[in-house]
Amino acid sequence: MPIVTWSEKYSINVKEIDIQHQKILELVNTLHSSVEASLNKKELEKLLIKLVEFTRMHFSTEEKFMKEYDYPEVEKHHKEHRVLLQHLDDLVASVSSGKYPTFNSDYDVSSDWAVMHILDCDKDLGAFLNSRNVY
Repeated sequence: MPIVTWSEKYSINVKEIDIQHQKILELVNTLHSSVEASLNKKELEKLLIKLVEFTRMHFSTEEKFMKEYDYPEVEKHHKEHRVLLQHLDDLVASVSSGKYPTFNSDYDVSSDWAVMHILDCDKDLGAFLNSRNVY
């Protein structure tokens, strides 16, 4: 069962970013399902790495928009990206070192950051880009 399901409340009204957000939520759901199914650590590590790689690419997309349209909150938003990536990198390192993260601690943070980042930081970015006729 998905931990988070895409709905219009997550849309920032910028097509390229919304499509990537949908993919991130899909990857987070796959990760949660895998933890619930007690998938082996190597497979979890692969899923985490896939999530990290996609998230890095996604953040690069957002940062490209921020730079191109001179987003006034670029430093704050970029800092948030660095914090989130550090969390994911720490999770990968934890699994790589043999720890099996628990569903209710480590992975809940994985879904929480995705949703909170979209609803907080990215909603503001979307409104700014929309004001510049970027959809």
